[in-house]
Amino acid sequence: MAQVVETDRDDMVTAALCGWVVAGMSLDAWAHQNASELETFFTPWHGVLYSGFLVLLAWMVWKARGGPPAGYGLGLAGAALFLAGGIADGLWHTVFGVEREIEAALSPTHIALFVGALLMFTTPLRAAWSSQRLGAAPSLRAFLPALLSLTFAVLLVSFLFFYLSAFRDPAATLPVERWARDAAGPFPALTYTRQHGVASVLVTNLLLLAPLLLLLRRWRPPFGSATLLFTTVTAVTTATQELAHGELVLAALAGGLAADWAIARPGRTGRRADRLVATVTPLVLWSSYFLVLELRDGIAWPAELWTGSIIFAGLSGLALSLLMAPPPRPAAT
Repeated sequence: MAQVVETDRDDMVTAALCGWVVAGMSLDAWAHQNASELETFFTPWHGVLYSGFLVLLAWMVWKARGGPPAGYGLGLAGAALFLAGGIADGLWHTVFGVEREIEAALSPTHIALFVGALLMFTTPLRAAWSSQRLGAAPSLRAFLPALLSLTFAVLLVSFLFFYLSAFRDPAATLPVERWARDAAGPFPALTYTRQHGVASVLVTNLLLLAPLLLLLRRWRPPFGSATLLFTTVTAVTTATQELAHGELVLAALAGGLAADWAIARPGRTGRRADRLVATVTPLVLWSSYFLVLELRDGIAWPAELWTGSIIFAGLSGLALSLLMAPPPRPAAT
């Protein structure tokens, strides 16, 4: 039997079914943080999650008849790992109960589910990467399956590191008194929460910027790509906390538009252009972030801390671009 060749429409179906699974994961993430009773594996959000997985699995198996198309082989391996992880997760919850907060991110069965889902979610991206169908500068419509694939993957990774997300319970707005209650004195707690807050900014910056720079290694993404990536990840992250900090989507919107402008500007070519994207995007994103926090709640940090966080985010973006696209080697003499 001849190998089935994937098409843009097929990849869009795959991406949409991945979105079904993401919806279930988002509901499950919300439940682990907000639901008062978590004593059973059989929940409505698990129903959304695993029903989406079964439909996605059936679709990918059908696509692989006669041999998996480019990009789909690892997706099927991820589906097998996800299935095994789901069975193990049910047994784990039965024996050890249901985890909350950081324990949910570090549960071995959840890590298996995350890795399996990551391989499935990135299937349309791998398919597009290995094909010449899109060209070097695709339209948004043609690029959408790959873009959604990457967005879902970034969202998944952000779930795994939710305890270091700058979009959850921003440390820059928290009064010292909140952190002094459970410490011997205010200074150790204050130092910890400030360190955690700066780390959250830098880790979230990496999680958003690295995928964008990866796209630039292969394509010139159409205008709106970074905006969709940034705002979707931020909106879903804040939704798991019942939009307690939903205004931060505005900061993500500003950062995404800045990135799209830097990518689409006339005359953009070569590594220097990518360095501009990697530097300007974090500066706009985190300046907007702290502005939104100031307008909403007021920033409790001293000026040195929040301004330094913005500058370090820009410098870390520049450093990341140097690692992903290093300067060319000199010609042999």
